[in-house]
Amino acid sequence: MATAALVDRDLEIGREILIALAQANIPVNVAFWAYVSQIAEWQFLIATPLVDSKGPRTAYDQVLRVLRDAGIDRHVPWRRIFLRSPKDPVLKSLEKQTEMPNGWIEIVEYANLPKGRPNKYYVTYTSYPGEVSRSLNEAVAGRFIEDAYLYGKMWIVTGLNDLREFLSKVHLNHGVVDSAIEELSTKKTASIPNVRLRAQDLKRLRPS
Repeated sequence: MATAALVDRDLEIGREILIALAQANIPVNVAFWAYVSQIAEWQFLIATPLVDSKGPRTAYDQVLRVLRDAGIDRHVPWRRIFLRSPKDPVLKSLEKQTEMPNGWIEIVEYANLPKGRPNKYYVTYTSYPGEVSRSLNEAVAGRFIEDAYLYGKMWIVTGLNDLREFLSKVHLNHGVVDSAIEELSTKKTASIPNVRLRAQDLKRLRPS
């Protein structure tokens, strides 16, 4: 078992990384913190199709530029961030773990947007509300994962109309959608439990 704890701030940094990439329209199939016992360090791994379509070097340049512009370089050194192809068997297996049939949809409205611009919403689909999934002492695709924290599926949606359309694509009825929109208007966040998404739904919603 890992001897170095992953702190809440690391988990938040991971979310900030994924939000920045989503805002920049950089597709992410799966992302997680993994503990590397040889160097006693947590590393953040991202599976993105950019590695295959543009090559590792160009993919790194593009991703790190986005993270630098978002100010994330102040919180995590680049040596802890790794990009991988979604075809990697380990990452492919971990991605399947995020394709759970039952989960929660959580919606957070962005704060401090320039006046006059449509609101943006950060939408996640996870096993439990507000949590990442943990894989502990587990064999994945023939390799041993000592400790890892996986993030759920996530999307950025702009404007209430697009948010309504997005929620309709995940088979939510009008009453549930209206209730979530009302909750957003007062709390700036909303949670929808007991959402069933099939693998083909997640594939359809995933950025290409």
